[in-house]
Amino acid sequence: MVNYVLTLALKTELWQEHILEKRLNIARMIYNSCLSEILKRHRKMINSSEYKEISNLDKKEQSKRYKELDKKYSISKFELNKYVKPMTNEYEKKSLSKRWVEILGNKIQRDLYSAFLIKNVKENLEEVNIEKAQKEFKNFVKLHNEEIERIKKGNVKTLKCMGF
Repeated sequence: MVNYVLTLALKTELWQEHILEKRLNIARMIYNSCLSEILKRHRKMINSSEYKEISNLDKKEQSKRYKELDKKYSISKFELNKYVKPMTNEYEKKSLSKRWVEILGNKIQRDLYSAFLIKNVKENLEEVNIEKAQKEFKNFVKLHNEEIERIKKGNVKTLKCMGF
């Protein structure tokens, strides 16, 4: 049996290439996120005492128990689809009026506040270090307000997405 591969050029406009690049980048991020999640679940499973006990059983019983563990630790294509589903929903763009949040009586630009929280994340990268954030919040508000005033007063180009 002989196989042939025919390669044809795809003629696209620049704007179409940008759309394709964006979609492929999103697909890559979702793939990497899924891979990370399934590896995390798998590591958790193989470090469990149940998993270690199974190795002493006969083959049929092992197979049955491994399937039960896969189900318990959500290691299946179906469970991964449930993990991905929220990522694939359409992005809902926030209105400009929602680009600001009020925190302790301070009007803060939402994206800058997100950056502040990321700066104050714990070493496990899963939760905010509340104590550190509380210590630095006053200085953050001061710097935030100074920067917003500088942008408003100066001849600085701003994006509409910043909300001012």
